[in-house]
Amino acid sequence: MGLDASTTREQSPDGISWPVVDGSYRVGDPQAPVAVCVLTSDELLAPLALTPGVAIAGEVQTANLGIERIVRNVTTNPAIRFLLLCGKDSRLFRQGQSLGALIENGVDDAGRILGAEGYEPVLRTLPRPQIDLFRRQVELVDWVGERDLDALRERVASLAARDPGRLSIALQEGDAAASAVSAGPTFTPLQPGGQREPLIYDPKGYFVISLSRAAGQIVLRHYLPDHTPAHEMRGRGAETMLLGLLREGLVSQLSHAGYLGGELAKAESALRLGVRVHYEQDRPLRSEAPEEAAPAGLETGGTPQPPAPSDPFTWTQFSAATVSTRVDVTMVVTVPPAEHLLEGVLAEPVEGSFLRAYRRTDHPLRFRWSDDTKVVMGTTAQFEQEAILRASGILGQSGEVEAEKIVVLTKAVTVEGEGR
Repeated sequence: MGLDASTTREQSPDGISWPVVDGSYRVGDPQAPVAVCVLTSDELLAPLALTPGVAIAGEVQTANLGIERIVRNVTTNPAIRFLLLCGKDSRLFRQGQSLGALIENGVDDAGRILGAEGYEPVLRTLPRPQIDLFRRQVELVDWVGERDLDALRERVASLAARDPGRLSIALQEGDAAASAVSAGPTFTPLQPGGQREPLIYDPKGYFVISLSRAAGQIVLRHYLPDHTPAHEMRGRGAETMLLGLLREGLVSQLSHAGYLGGELAKAESALRLGVRVHYEQDRPLRSEAPEEAAPAGLETGGTPQPPAPSDPFTWTQFSAATVSTRVDVTMVVTVPPAEHLLEGVLAEPVEGSFLRAYRRTDHPLRFRWSDDTKVVMGTTAQFEQEAILRASGILGQSGEVEAEKIVVLTKAVTVEGEGR
């Protein structure tokens, strides 16, 4: 009956799959005569659905799409003869008042409910015969505002006791309205996917997202394209944080905004789900077993994790890493790239340069990448000889870094040493 949350479907008295439209509802006895709309009081939904005499109980949040779904589900089950309204009505949408106006007055030629006082009470996708059938099929019982379960159960029982029986008329086969009942509104299908612009093209910069478990906050840090620290935002909700970035004009690409929205939503989920869910930017959420005790220096309340250094590894750190551990290294490419393989030498960050300068070494380094590797600040077309690339990933058996993310630094940093 409502708008969201698909629910298990049952068989109607006619043997069809029912309800025909997904929504925020619970199915009771499909052969019962009472449909209950709890408006916005979703706490009433489950107990009323279990009440004898109730075919379906659901909520509704709007006076347009929500009411359309109620009409579709009710008119496809002729056993339903009463619509009981209860619970709290929205001051803006006035769903309950709009439903009453629909049954009392119908709609105009544009599909607007006559006499409705809510916001946008327009039924765009319902054919007039189906609306007329709904108005004839059900008797409206207006108990808007009532939330007492005992009183509501008594009212359901009294309605069920005077059940007039299944409606003897229905939409005729071949009627355009009958086809609309089964098909519902028509949408043009779209395929997901597309090409996101490399973040280097966003002149506003890029963002690093992490969690502070101790503070119970998402931490978002903004860097300018030259890697200069610019802004920091802390919050607990993805939507409010993204709106803050848009308010300040810090995002100039729609694809970048979409990416940030997805990452912030993941971070919010990890924060809400607790310490067993680990968040790392650009990687799927994963579950972790709780530790016995947190080592000193880690944030209390968070799951201890292997520390990921803020700077890329030095040769000493990289040579000490063991197979299957996470590494973060910077390479100067010295060999023309082969397919999904990059070869070069390790570059160490120059102390005090804030990652803007590196020192070239003679230590060989190999990156193995794939189509699943995340490329940041550039594209794979920039994987060329003398390119400067920073990769994070897993150290493989052969000493190669199995790169999960590669950052193209060629135009953003300088490298000291031979060959540059």
